[in-house]
Amino acid sequence: MNEEILDIVDRPIKVDDFVVFYSNVYKVTGLGKPNAQGSGQVRIKLAEPSKTTKSVVKYSRDMCLIPAEDVTMWLLRKGYR
Repeated sequence: MNEEILDIVDRPIKVDDFVVFYSNVYKVTGLGKPNAQGSGQVRIKLAEPSKTTKSVVKYSRDMCLIPAEDVTMWLLRKGYR
């Protein structure tokens, strides 16, 4: 049985990775147990959270991994503080 949780294109997702889920960028804060196909539940929180932002749990095959360097550049271009 696979011990990794996989995204929509079969790349492993780890805690502290960044993913896109629909139209938002999220940071992975926790992982559930993977099933036989490598999918499972992932706890995510918005990459740009407000004071009231809470984490949510979503299905891994509905998200796509983003390289951390790309997220850093995106945040810098947006003027993240």
